[in-house]
Amino acid sequence: MVVQALGDSFSTPPSSSNLWSKDTFFQLLVMELTHQDPMEPMNNRDFITQLAQFSSLEQLSEINGRFSSLFQAQVLYQAGQMLGCRVEGVDPSTQKIVRGKVEEVYWKDGVCYLKIEGKYLPLSSITKVLSK
Repeated sequence: MVVQALGDSFSTPPSSSNLWSKDTFFQLLVMELTHQDPMEPMNNRDFITQLAQFSSLEQLSEINGRFSSLFQAQVLYQAGQMLGCRVEGVDPSTQKIVRGKVEEVYWKDGVCYLKIEGKYLPLSSITKVLSK
């Protein structure tokens, strides 16, 4: 029985790529402070609000990373329970049905794969779990 994780750990969902990073937010804050009018500096309340937003963004990024790690662990655990089970799935490259025992489970680039009859199928392409 083999369960392994390959490649980088899943750290952010694909939909989060459109969000600004904390570095971008911090660069904007520094740029704003650098180019503010010395005769009318930023209000203390506004500055504190922006720092609080930065802190919240940093905490949310950390929580997102932890949830992503938890998600990966949960999927690997569930897929690992299929080791030795007979399953049926569709090979995405050929659209042919593949049946056999799950020999290996691994994670790569945010996707869980099962090795069945020498072929690696994404967990999402499994259509039936037949028996152990």
